[in-house]
Amino acid sequence: GINAEYGHKGWEPPVHKVADLAGNPAKAKGFLPFLQRAERVMAVVEFVSSGSRARVYIPRETCLATILLSGISCPKAARPSIKGMPAVAAEPFGDEALEFIREQIMQREVEIEIEACDKAGNFIGYLFTDDKNMSVELVKEGLASVHSSAERGKYYDQLSRAEAECRAARKKIWKDYVETIVEKDEGQDATDSNTTATKAATETEVVVTHMDNCSKLWVQRCSEGPALVSLMNQMRAELISNPPLAGSFTPKTNEICAAIFPVDNNWYRAKVVKVHRDTGLYDVLFIDYGNQANNVSTVAPIANQYSSPAGAATECQLAFIVPPEDEEWAADSMRELGSLLNNKLVLKTVAKIAGVDQVSVSAGGTDLATHLLSNGLVEFEKQKNRTRYGTLMSKYEAAMTDARKNRRNRFRYGDFTSDDAKEFGYSK
Repeated sequence: GINAEYGHKGWEPPVHKVADLAGNPAKAKGFLPFLQRAERVMAVVEFVSSGSRARVYIPRETCLATILLSGISCPKAARPSIKGMPAVAAEPFGDEALEFIREQIMQREVEIEIEACDKAGNFIGYLFTDDKNMSVELVKEGLASVHSSAERGKYYDQLSRAEAECRAARKKIWKDYVETIVEKDEGQDATDSNTTATKAATETEVVVTHMDNCSKLWVQRCSEGPALVSLMNQMRAELISNPPLAGSFTPKTNEICAAIFPVDNNWYRAKVVKVHRDTGLYDVLFIDYGNQANNVSTVAPIANQYSSPAGAATECQLAFIVPPEDEEWAADSMRELGSLLNNKLVLKTVAKIAGVDQVSVSAGGTDLATHLLSNGLVEFEKQKNRTRYGTLMSKYEAAMTDARKNRRNRFRYGDFTSDDAKEFGYSK
């Protein structure tokens, strides 16, 4: 007869455990290196929640994950009322973007190309179906705009061309677009007229190159862009024509050198933050962008003409803004801020604390800090010097009062600041 241990009755198929990475940053970061090394990975789309957000199953790693489409800013779709949470209306073309992407990828096999992982455990990358890049397709349809982070990626040319065509055709999100040339009014006051005793703060056009959180930003001055491009092109040409020998260069901490950014495999100027002597790897800060990479293996010495110019990226902080500690709210505030960073921004320095500029930044007339406050996503640290910061504090207080009154986001269930006033720097 059939042995029960090995026969039909006793045999059970092996159990394949599926790891759900959504909302689990530690697990997601553990899978990240494997997905990055694999370049494109096959996946099946299980659910699409917005034009730029999908839930996928990755058979190769036996896991479920959320992917945010890289390189674009996409309007948000409507969200129904769930578990007592109020419904959220769609942004213009948000529902159309969701419907478009659903038709393209829902319940289909796709390929994903993962670049990074955010603090909430969501993967950030590109998604392809029939060899079409969905980030590019959304931009082509006029349902998304190009995010500043795309400039460092290999699909930037495709994205920027698609956006230029849509903008020229005034397609969908660009239907009311008017190209303007901003001229500075010499007599215009700064946002906070009391910031300095003698003159208004100087306005500078910048682009945000990296966000550590929704308050701590790295910016490049637009006026320095052409010089940086020229410098980088020359440095890369030399490194390509005369590539460094592996292991021939061992930089020290704080030394300026060139390093390969693992996402696009291009050379960038970098400062060595940490030397891992046991592995021969390095943690570096890319001085022209503000982002870091850990365990980098490919570094090279550069001539003084490339190492001596100061880094193009400057660290700054939205003046007195306190980011949320909760990971989910932190991720929401980062996404909200990112949606405003598509174009050139106007920056004014309000103060300097511990060597870091406290700044006011506006995008198309929208002050970023006030926008986050009025959406109930962040808090601010009150300043006692009302003579110097009175105008700014009044503006912040009005924005937070508006968020509290309309129960937006963190104020959904009441005033969350009252019990934690001292913890967050508030005073009566």
